[in-house]
Amino acid sequence: MVELKLSDLHPEVYSKLEKIVGKENISDDPSILIVHSRDQSPFANLKPTPPEFVVLPESTEQIQEIMKVSNEYKIPVVVQNTGVNVAGCCVPSEIGSILVHLRRLNHIIEIDNRNMFATVQPHVNYAELQAETMKKGLWLPAPAAPSTVGIISNMLYCGMSWCMVKYGYERRAIISMTWVTPEGKLIKTGSPSLKDLGHFWWNGPGPDLKGLLIGSVGELGICTEMTVKLFPWVGGAKLRLEEPPENTKFFIISYRSGEKMLLGLQELGRADIATIVTRMPMEWSILGMPKSYEKSKELWNNKEQLKTFLQYNIFVCLQAITSHKQLAYGEKVIKQIAKETNGLVFNPEMLQKIRPKNMEGIQQEGMFNEFFRAKISPRIMRFKGGFMPAFFPQEPIINSLKSENLMEETLKEFPIYPHDLYSSCVVPVDMGHFGLHELDIFYDQNSPEELKATLEFAGKVQKLAQSQHNTWPAHNEWKSYHWDVVKEIPEFKIQKLITEKVKNLFDPNKIMNPGKWLK
Repeated sequence: MVELKLSDLHPEVYSKLEKIVGKENISDDPSILIVHSRDQSPFANLKPTPPEFVVLPESTEQIQEIMKVSNEYKIPVVVQNTGVNVAGCCVPSEIGSILVHLRRLNHIIEIDNRNMFATVQPHVNYAELQAETMKKGLWLPAPAAPSTVGIISNMLYCGMSWCMVKYGYERRAIISMTWVTPEGKLIKTGSPSLKDLGHFWWNGPGPDLKGLLIGSVGELGICTEMTVKLFPWVGGAKLRLEEPPENTKFFIISYRSGEKMLLGLQELGRADIATIVTRMPMEWSILGMPKSYEKSKELWNNKEQLKTFLQYNIFVCLQAITSHKQLAYGEKVIKQIAKETNGLVFNPEMLQKIRPKNMEGIQQEGMFNEFFRAKISPRIMRFKGGFMPAFFPQEPIINSLKSENLMEETLKEFPIYPHDLYSSCVVPVDMGHFGLHELDIFYDQNSPEELKATLEFAGKVQKLAQSQHNTWPAHNEWKSYHWDVVKEIPEFKIQKLITEKVKNLFDPNKIMNPGKWLK
């Protein structure tokens, strides 16, 4: 049973918040509060803490006023947008919080076709923006998450897409932000911070304040508008559900060893010919490609039979963006790289012919299209209710196999059945200079034992990552975990000290999303 505790000042604070947002946009109904006490993280499910108020502002100005009230009464503030979060960032950690839900800030403010940018509010998701930008021949690469996630929150939290080998991290597409600080002040970043200069460059005068908000897990304020770069649409003139666009070809390169597979990933990144290059885990194929949940479960139960077929694969997407000659040239390069790295190239048609009998019911083309269109991630097809990612970024990418072996050793001590764990994916970034290695963990949201085990495992993986050479150090771009997960890692302790100094400048009353990294 979740216990609700109300402060003595509840009526007074409620009245002030109601004047700001209107009586229809504030609630202290226990059923509403409890709903907003959870996200998709183990943290929220272990200890759900309902807010004391849920308010729905509709403008930057209203958010500024809410922050002034919270400072006046020293009340914690938590921001929730779509609520799709795996690190407990958007639910209260302390009793007596104001939860600011951004669902009313849901407008696409501008799409500039000539200068290729879009300005959006927080509750605009990738599917909504892509539906509009495609009409103008533009797009923002689809995220490595469901298409319902908010653009702003995804970019500030992690900001990854399957197209990182071509476009880099999505957050590099951020041009400018409008940012309400914990004290209710307004900051604009990027070129619009200078009057009448407009949206064209991510850097404004002086230090780049954009970096403070990235990875700050809601501790330094609320972004109410963001302008992002757009790119020429790559998916062809017509959309087809089951067939790839006319300017697109998909390939799968199969390897007998992980070492050769990673070498192929590295060389494909260097070649700079593809929109998407990734090591596709066998489990992701099983979960994301079947036409039904029943078929997916059948394949999952028989996945050992598929290892020789799906164990070490690279997925490649070629697209003729400027000329159809790109496809012919790109195919030659792929086959040459495969030959040099002892890989075997398949296209979807060949895959259909040689697949095992128990892979009937697979819809390869439909899944492949999902990678560059606003999509449903295979990750949401969970058998046990939830998942948590464990990150292991590596440079150079060839080291990723060592990372996978380290993870497997750690898994031997993991008290959740092995079939509830994904194998890891590896996505080359920035032409293959480094790779993002990731393992996703299934767990039962109703099992305290599995929730605790998941958090413990994620902490062990982060500790392993920081102990390896050529691994990204701890910094804001990877502050995606709750402090309880990473508190034993020396590098993160150093980062916490730095974060505290920044926090003291922007949030002297310690009201903004406390209990995640800082109290």
